[in-house]
Amino acid sequence: MDNSAQKIRLALVEDLEIVRTGIGKMLAEIPGCEYVFEATNGQDFLDQLATKPIDVVLLDLEMPVLNGIQTLEKLKKQDAKVKVIILTMHKDLDIAFELLSRGADAYLLKESSTREMINAITTVFQDGKYSNHFMNEAVINSIATDRKVKSRMKHLDLDERDLKIIRMICDGVKGQEIADAVFTSKKNLDLIRTKLMKKFNVTTANELIRLSIINGFYIPRSNEEIALEKEDIL
Repeated sequence: MDNSAQKIRLALVEDLEIVRTGIGKMLAEIPGCEYVFEATNGQDFLDQLATKPIDVVLLDLEMPVLNGIQTLEKLKKQDAKVKVIILTMHKDLDIAFELLSRGADAYLLKESSTREMINAITTVFQDGKYSNHFMNEAVINSIATDRKVKSRMKHLDLDERDLKIIRMICDGVKGQEIADAVFTSKKNLDLIRTKLMKKFNVTTANELIRLSIINGFYIPRSNEEIALEKEDIL
């Protein structure tokens, strides 16, 4: 299909009216694009998407009802063909890399120029991999962090299963659920948990969680994110 001859159908998801109005006006004036609709939160967007097909959505992160991360997860299940540009005020490299890993096609700051937004829209629409300085920095930062985590894992003699158990403990998952997830018995899991406590030189789960966060083994998540991951597993 020749995308060059097709108008790019756009949607904007932003809860703040003043921001939505300003960006929406800019999107409506881009040559070769059609500004199909705007939404005030993720659920509003998904509801409208059912009857108003689009090609690219510019998605805010912090919104009521359904935030940007939750919306991205649901959208990828509902219509993976829609390209997603995260549009946010968050200059957080870890958040940026996490969203790119989850399927976002670009990560832009709201302070980005009109030219950069247009470049991002046209690039992702044509199935290109859009990148900018901030996105590149996020990837480099993630690689460095990953190397540090692996070094610390080696120092503590942890394997991938240990890491999975630690993260599920941090998420507040019950013992039997953890045992089922790593294909072991509850009794054996208790032995593994005891060994992990000794490796970390701690005596309580709260201490284990605290040191796991400090060492980069676990990134705190919302209850909604944990619930969404459980849905994926089920």
